[in-house]
Amino acid sequence: MMYNHILVPLDGSPLAEQVLPHVHELAANTGATRITLLRAVPPIFTTSVDYSGMLATTTTDTLETMENEARDYLERIAAQFRAEGYAVQIELSSLPAAEAILDYVENQHVDLITIATHGRSGISRWVFGSVTQKVVQVCPAPVFVFRPQHDD
Repeated sequence: MMYNHILVPLDGSPLAEQVLPHVHELAANTGATRITLLRAVPPIFTTSVDYSGMLATTTTDTLETMENEARDYLERIAAQFRAEGYAVQIELSSLPAAEAILDYVENQHVDLITIATHGRSGISRWVFGSVTQKVVQVCPAPVFVFRPQHDD
C-alpha cells in the first residue's frame, strides 16, 4: 500500500511523540513523500486578573504565546524528519483537536493519519473525551492508532 501524505497530530506530550518512530517506519516503507505535523491550539476564553484589578495578561497575548510554543515544538520535530530527507510541513489549528484533524483531512489529501491514544478510561475518558475515538469514527482516511507505553 502506498501512503504519499501522512498526517501526524501531536499534542506536545511525550506519550503522543511515541508514535514518531512508527511514522518513520511507515514513511520509509511506503514511499511517503509528505508528512504533516498538526497541533491544535484552540482559543482560550478565560482571563486572569491581578490583585489590583488590572488585566494581568490578555487572551490574545496568551494565545500568541501558545501558538509560538506549538510552532517551535513542531519545527523541532519536523527538523528530525527533514534531516532524513522527508518533506515536512507543520500546521496549527484553532479548532479543538478532533475537529482540527478532521478539518485538515477534509481540506487536504491525506492518505494516512498516525495518532497515539492516551488510553484514558472511565471517568477521565468521559470528562475529556477521546480525540482518537472521534477521529476513527468519522474520518474518511485510514487511521493508524498507536497505544503508547505509560511510565506509571
